[in-house]
Amino acid sequence: MSNEESTRYVTWDVHNEFSKRIEDENDRQNHRISNLEDTVKQIQDLTIAVKSMSGSIDRMVKQLEKQGERLDAIEKEPAQNWKNAVWIVIAALIGAGITAVLAHLGL
Repeated sequence: MSNEESTRYVTWDVHNEFSKRIEDENDRQNHRISNLEDTVKQIQDLTIAVKSMSGSIDRMVKQLEKQGERLDAIEKEPAQNWKNAVWIVIAALIGAGITAVLAHLGL
């Protein structure tokens, strides 16, 4: 390879055009990077919001479990009262029957 073939000169117009294209490409890439940074920031904000919501949901579930237990107790109370009333009536009838038998026997 001769010295003439290895040395090439570029005119100012060609150099300026090349430089302009490189700057345009850099501007395009910088714009894309800026958009990506905005997107990453939005994803991070969403991640934080989801974590916060998850904690709130966990607290709500625990609260609902407690309310469910209290509701079960409230719902069972009338049934328990009815059972107690039935046992009182049965005990009274048994007591009356025993009293009647003992009175009939003269005791």
